[in-house]
Amino acid sequence: AIGSGAIRPDDILVAKSGKTVEINNTDAEGRLVLGDGVAYCTDPENKTMNPKVIVDMATLTGAQMIATGRKHAGLVCDNEDMETLLVKLGKTTGDLVHPLPYAPEMFKSEFSSKVADMKNSVADRANAQSSCAGQFIANHLNEEWSKREDTRWAHIDMAGPGNLKDGLSTGYGVTLLYALYK
Repeated sequence: AIGSGAIRPDDILVAKSGKTVEINNTDAEGRLVLGDGVAYCTDPENKTMNPKVIVDMATLTGAQMIATGRKHAGLVCDNEDMETLLVKLGKTTGDLVHPLPYAPEMFKSEFSSKVADMKNSVADRANAQSSCAGQFIANHLNEEWSKREDTRWAHIDMAGPGNLKDGLSTGYGVTLLYALYK
């Protein structure tokens, strides 16, 4: 956007999770929205929500296509059983997913900031960008929700399979989510 309300590099935003985010990449705005979404869903004060499973899905990074190609979405998941299930359902439905590393202890430092809780984009673009984008979203899950044994979170980066080369969308993910929640 053009105007005084536009987000600029070095702006500091307060996310729905209460964490502060230093903007170092204005093209990494989708993860801000997804971070607010998972924070909203896992907020214990939000009495209308009490999810056991959260799946966020977006055409989030071009790096996903480098990691898994145009046919497989990248999957970042905090639970091996759910990861296995999503891979299996992807093969059944044709909405293919391939696991990416889920390693918070390795990726949280990518977002370190001297002036905020985190930056909105990675420090090292050669360090698993698509996994890191998923980690940014996970950073906004309510910590108590994440510690519960009965909760699961998955991030699906569908930049490749979600779009055709001509820019049209494919409908990727509809049958995968339907199969998961069925």
